[in-house]
Amino acid sequence: MAGIGIVGAGISGLTLALRLQQLGVEATLYSEGDAESMRSGRLPNTVARTWLTRARERHLGCEHYADPACLMDAADFAITGVPPLKFSARLLDPSHVADFRLLLPALMEDFARRGGRIVVTGAAPDAAQVDRWSQGHELMVVAAGRRSVAELFPRDAARSPYDNPQRRLFAGLFHGVRPSTTFGYNVMSGYGEIFRMPMMTRHGVVSTIVVEAIPGGPFEPLTRMDPAEAGPTLLATIAEHAPHLRELIDAAEFELTGPDDVLQGAITPTVREPVAKLPSGRIALAIGDAWITNDPITGQGANLGSACAWIAAEMIAEGGPYDVTFARATADRMWEEAAGPVTEWTNSFLGPPADHIIGLLSAAATRTEVANLVLELFTDPAGNWAVLSSPEEMGRLVDALV
Repeated sequence: MAGIGIVGAGISGLTLALRLQQLGVEATLYSEGDAESMRSGRLPNTVARTWLTRARERHLGCEHYADPACLMDAADFAITGVPPLKFSARLLDPSHVADFRLLLPALMEDFARRGGRIVVTGAAPDAAQVDRWSQGHELMVVAAGRRSVAELFPRDAARSPYDNPQRRLFAGLFHGVRPSTTFGYNVMSGYGEIFRMPMMTRHGVVSTIVVEAIPGGPFEPLTRMDPAEAGPTLLATIAEHAPHLRELIDAAEFELTGPDDVLQGAITPTVREPVAKLPSGRIALAIGDAWITNDPITGQGANLGSACAWIAAEMIAEGGPYDVTFARATADRMWEEAAGPVTEWTNSFLGPPADHIIGLLSAAATRTEVANLVLELFTDPAGNWAVLSSPEEMGRLVDALV
């Protein structure tokens, strides 16, 4: 058999393929499209990859598009409330923001150039197709695929507290925003959030602006607006609710960079069962979006996918048999070390903050060292959730900064 079969060429599938290749494990990557079709597609997401994800990519020898202009090294926070809170913070190690229509093809070409096998399928596979592919592999890992995911991996109700979207989304790439490596994070109670990041794209470095709207709230119409009218409509909202961001915008130049550079929709936060037994009796393991889709409010999707792919590769490289016991042990380790903390972290941001979090943000508004701590927490939620979720641990950490 030809090693491991990987379905999906997103960040999870490509990280897994590249890491297995580095570890000497044969892998075949099944992708709906080739590198060129990825480059010419619609905006798939708006992703900031933290220093941990970037370190994994450097270890693989796959660092791409690291222009200093798209390396975020600071953030401005503005949070409505009584009283409203504002603070700025800096990162020790910047996060990188690159259009996945650039980054994923580059990773795919790295894998192919090093001898990796890629099968372009042209369509999303169903469960039967995954089962047919499994006949040539010791294990199937499903990292993407709309049809196969729904058929193979049912929703895990115990880990999925929501059964409908908690935010509706508008994201676009815009001309007319003054260059800045500072992340803009604006939170409006009852409305949602507005974010701004620099992003390396096929247009060069431009700004991505994201609106996360609470369903039924005043921001929701923004997520359904005609993209052709996005510039003036969004500008008026930014002027009212995110004045610091408005200062960066030249109204005469503010417009979408292109018709394919916009994303609208909604995500229901969902954790799926991570292990499936195929009709043939072989095993499929879910990672990435095939396993967990978190709301993008904390920007952790790609970072979580990278982390879980790395864990899965380490487990696979230790050797089989790749049976149900192996798959469940791998899923348990991914959940404990990465996915569980990140999922709980993200879900906590979708509701009102706990009292100790309000206290943390209040301290950040008056103390630079606490503000920097808040920003650093975002770069490693898996490592920091045990602290952030505990009022006592959070208090001790803040007190230690005095």
